[in-house]
Amino acid sequence: MSREPEASAQSGKQEHRRAVQWSSRGRTWVIVLRGRRAQTFDRFVVRVTGYSLITKQYALAARQRYQPTLLLTTIGRRTGELRTRALPYYRDDERVVVVGSNGGGPRDPDWVWNVRANAAAWVRIRRRRHAVDAHLATGAERERLFERLGGGRGSIRRYQERASTYGRDIPFVVLTPRDGKPLAATRRRA
Repeated sequence: MSREPEASAQSGKQEHRRAVQWSSRGRTWVIVLRGRRAQTFDRFVVRVTGYSLITKQYALAARQRYQPTLLLTTIGRRTGELRTRALPYYRDDERVVVVGSNGGGPRDPDWVWNVRANAAAWVRIRRRRHAVDAHLATGAERERLFERLGGGRGSIRRYQERASTYGRDIPFVVLTPRDGKPLAATRRRA
């Protein structure tokens, strides 16, 4: 009987602990909501209120401002089933950008692989749902986004530094509304 799957699962758990330690800047006691049940609960809260408790706790741990959070629904690359994640987002004119940091770990998050396989996606921002086309920023577009978003948010640079130790660039996923209209809900309040 092989122990490889068990060893792989153990390695994954250790990497997850390191990612939480890294993302919380050592203040892991602030990270109360963890695991699949917490993510399910958080998606419900984001759907109802537009606010993420998980994003808030990581912001508190890192001593940063809360970053608005959306629900991104992608089509599973293997199953074809809809998969939804709550993710902090950044504005880029009519588009929004989500970052696949995965705690600066060695692999891109699953939702990034789903976007690579199928550009069709949906977002829920401030309780409004929008059909979007998703693509990974590359070349000059990625550099521009990294400078624009990474300059104001030290955490993006930190995640990139950690991911670089694994030979990975963190992906920037650009979400463009399919109907061509700006995502009105992403405008700043006066």
